[in-house]
Amino acid sequence: MDPDRLICGGAHHLLCCRPCGAMRRRSLHAIEGEQKMTGLKARNWTTPRDGALGLSRIENGGGLKISALPNGCVFSIEHHRDGAAPILINQLLGSPIDGGVGRIYLRLEGAPPVEVVGPNADIRFGAGRECFVFEGETQGVRHRVTLFAQPHQAAWIWRLDVENRGAVRAMDAILIQDIGLGPRGFLMNNEAYVSQYIDHFAAKHERFGPVVMSRQNLAQEGRCPFVMHGCLDGAISYATDGKQLFGPAFRDDTAFSFPFGVDLPNARLQHEMACVAIQSAPIALAPGQSAAWRFFGLYEPDQPRASGDADLARIDAIAWRDVALEAPPLTTPVRSLVQGAAPAKAALLTEDEIARRFPDRLHEERADGRLLSFFTPNAPHNSHVVLRDKERIVTRRHGALLRSGAAMLPDDATLCATAWMHGVFGAQLTIGNTSFHKLFSVSRDPYNVSRASGLRIMADLGEGWRMLAIPSAFEIGLSHCRWIYALGKRTITISAIASGQNPAMQWRVNVEGDRCRFLVFGHLALGEREFDHESRIEVNAETKRACLRPDPNWLWGQRYPNAVYHLVSSAPDAIEAIGGDELLYTDGRFRGGAYVALRTRPTRDFSFAVAGSMTDAAEADALAEKFERGVADEDLLAPAERFWRSVTRGLRIEGNSALDCLFPWLAQNAMIHLTAPHGLEQYTGAAWGARDVCQGPVEFLLALEHDEPVKEILRLVFAQQYQSSGDWPQWFMLDPYAIVQDRVSHGDIIVWPLKALNDYIEATGDFAFLDEKIAWRREDTLEHTERVDTVAAHIEKLISTVRLRFIPGTHLVRYGEGDWNDSLQPVDPLMRDWMVSSWTVALLFQQLRRYAGVLREASRAWEAEPLDELAEAMRADFNAYLIRDETVAGYGVFGPGRSEPELLLHPSDSRTGLSYSLLPMTRSIIGGLFTPEQTRHHLRLIRDHLIFPDGARLMDRPVHYSGGPQTIFRRAESSSFFGREIGLMYTHSHLRYGEAVAVLGDLDALFEALEIVNPVSVGNRLAQALPRQRNAFFSSSDAAFADRLSASAQWDRVRRGEIGLEGGWRIYSSGPGLFANLLIRYGLGKRRLFGERAPAPAHRDLIATWDIDERA
Repeated sequence: MDPDRLICGGAHHLLCCRPCGAMRRRSLHAIEGEQKMTGLKARNWTTPRDGALGLSRIENGGGLKISALPNGCVFSIEHHRDGAAPILINQLLGSPIDGGVGRIYLRLEGAPPVEVVGPNADIRFGAGRECFVFEGETQGVRHRVTLFAQPHQAAWIWRLDVENRGAVRAMDAILIQDIGLGPRGFLMNNEAYVSQYIDHFAAKHERFGPVVMSRQNLAQEGRCPFVMHGCLDGAISYATDGKQLFGPAFRDDTAFSFPFGVDLPNARLQHEMACVAIQSAPIALAPGQSAAWRFFGLYEPDQPRASGDADLARIDAIAWRDVALEAPPLTTPVRSLVQGAAPAKAALLTEDEIARRFPDRLHEERADGRLLSFFTPNAPHNSHVVLRDKERIVTRRHGALLRSGAAMLPDDATLCATAWMHGVFGAQLTIGNTSFHKLFSVSRDPYNVSRASGLRIMADLGEGWRMLAIPSAFEIGLSHCRWIYALGKRTITISAIASGQNPAMQWRVNVEGDRCRFLVFGHLALGEREFDHESRIEVNAETKRACLRPDPNWLWGQRYPNAVYHLVSSAPDAIEAIGGDELLYTDGRFRGGAYVALRTRPTRDFSFAVAGSMTDAAEADALAEKFERGVADEDLLAPAERFWRSVTRGLRIEGNSALDCLFPWLAQNAMIHLTAPHGLEQYTGAAWGARDVCQGPVEFLLALEHDEPVKEILRLVFAQQYQSSGDWPQWFMLDPYAIVQDRVSHGDIIVWPLKALNDYIEATGDFAFLDEKIAWRREDTLEHTERVDTVAAHIEKLISTVRLRFIPGTHLVRYGEGDWNDSLQPVDPLMRDWMVSSWTVALLFQQLRRYAGVLREASRAWEAEPLDELAEAMRADFNAYLIRDETVAGYGVFGPGRSEPELLLHPSDSRTGLSYSLLPMTRSIIGGLFTPEQTRHHLRLIRDHLIFPDGARLMDRPVHYSGGPQTIFRRAESSSFFGREIGLMYTHSHLRYGEAVAVLGDLDALFEALEIVNPVSVGNRLAQALPRQRNAFFSSSDAAFADRLSASAQWDRVRRGEIGLEGGWRIYSSGPGLFANLLIRYGLGKRRLFGERAPAPAHRDLIATWDIDERA
């Protein structure tokens, strides 16, 4: 599921409710003057917006605005156009205490590269009316960078002047610039998703060498922003993604891995951290000689066509100004402790140390003789342990989502936080809504380039502050994480535990060896995203407590006026100071930043916690006092372990240790998806997708006989049905944010509530639910209606709406706005009304027949007969129009006066070049739409054309890609990244293939389908499976091609097993629920039918035990 299918940045902007003048500029002195000092014990301030950051700006007549922070780092490069949202050209906003991704390296022969612009640059900085200047000296080479804009175009130059004051030196320079190309809200919804749609094209200019062009393929207000980067004095090499420039090894390092003499890759990589680098030509300077390089950026608001060599003329059309500018006065910027804190390098644990700490190990993962990860059989569930060296090689960093409490459904008392192995101890901590209620900010880059996000900890090991980054070992439990740092004669262990009882999380720091000081700091979002709110911070130095409340003028504060988080410690004697950003600078000066910090005295043990409430300030205060008194770790974990035992029903599987090991993680992932909707990569969410919630959560809960939560899900879902149209939103938030939803839904969405209802009644026999009365939702106000109708009446409205959507003269439902594979939404809007998805037809056919069966069992046979007739009419038209030459098409395109449809994704398809589509084949098997002979035929097609070593693929080959412009399909032709749906092996659809073979009784094929997507053991089954996290569901298997063109050209290599396979986005998917349901109902044979047990044959190798009394 994609971010734009859950939370649309535009919807959020409509709800910002900002007071007049909220975006006013405020000077640093004004901010300090606003602080309300209540004696020396407490201090209050608010989180800053841009205007309170002390930014300096240079602007020009071309709409360009470049902002710099007081620390000498660039905050933003923006383009402003009348009537449109500003376009952020860079991707990540610079941090006041750290900086940004963009930087310039000066590379000297025989020396490590040195930053001359960036968070680690040792320079003097000046901000003038026309330019920014960064000046310093390194090993006898004086360097001065001047950043200035062209007068009337959206173009700028980084001029790096160097003067050699020592011996003869060879040198060159590299510019690095992260690329966003969208409004701030769009980018901050999900940077990885944004990067997937930025197309990079490298052209060679006859004078300037390689020039990298970057085009935003997802149109922003109808335009495709575009930027070019190069060097006016001649470049020789380039890169296009942060994976090439930083990569996993950077997570606990600061060294740039390209010293002088080592060229950049000079190759395009389309991945998830869009970041352009330009390498200048080298020079050799004699003593006293000077030289300069001029790197440029050139922005265009719209690039309708794909980037190409012809765009080089844009550079030549500009009279690049390179004249003397008024030099601003230079001062040494104040660097924060974060900027000066190198990562603490944790030692690798020896085999003896591992054996001492983890004597019992399961499923060890080794490479070249090195132990990388394993599982520990902790009762009642296992933990996963990852060692240092694995984190240094995996593309997707190891992480965990930890949730509190025992709720089976979303509520406003469940805390959830993200923990990252590389030293982010609590990002995106929320209670309730996981998008709007953030306490700590999101960790926004995968390689730990930005080190001031989320909750971080530094340690003074005797040589100044060091950032705790990758540990020697990282342990992930269902409700806890533990970081173990072997650091010389000390071992530091940090644990984070989500309370199994309360909306609270506690961190404990323990030192084996000499005492040391710690500096804990959290970057506060206190809302949907940083710099968007003026939320309230109160710190009491006497009680060692921080109280953190939302902006009362924004949606969260308006809906929850009593919401509050408390940061407290049960070891106040160990806490030397609590405060804001003054603790992050050596001068101790308060700068009004969005940070809360704790500094300890030398200690071997201390703890701190976050507790809160969204609804009751007194309850939050009482909970904070409880954690100030001290709560033992086991008292937090014991109720959590009981909860997970209840969720999993204590299921244990004999005969396959890898499945047994995985199952509790499937349960944890499924419950996160349901109760705290977001994932590791897809960190925005907080909503239920109508399609999603009716699949994985419902199937998971029913398989484990958690029937009451499913009943409540159905109540909530049916209450979202629009009274007038009978349809549902594509996605929706729950109260009190129910007005935040996507009213435009795909053509299949209307079917899923019926599918979930059928699942529920077929399992439970709860026919009385058909007569339960539920309100509707008005489409004009999005309020619930006073009128309530039975669930059966809601279904009647659903079916009448479906009938109205048939293609004229058929019983085939229109495609509308899409189907499950929304990457194939057509470009031509007319096709919405004239195209049919064979998969949607098969899904609707199945659910109508099932509902007819439910009605018969409920003694309402008279209502079932018209549904049977409708289903048979659909079957006839399906065979008449959507099957040709015995093979089902993915889509049929009808039109006025056309006797038969054009078939797409079919052997006769000459338009797309695609011959086979998995989804209609598997759904027609599952739903009984195919005859036995049709089933055999399509199974042969699946196995011959769609089954690859890592699973079933959506289509037989990738959609054609031409740089981003769309001709037939939208996202499939605009995504530059070859992964997720675009990479064609989407685990959800692969599991539905597993279901198709399971309903046919082929349990061996089901077993193989499950095994191949089991992260615990996939590395043993597939040699080409690249290292990945082993306790998290991955939503896709992504062939590791550099770009779309190489994927299409070398597609056969995937089938031959010659291309490495990465695990895709993790956790946030219906997939964990689907996997668990298939395993339990088919693999283990534990099924129910209308409330009665209906055991079926289990796979011969599997024996299961669980806490359910099957005699009941």
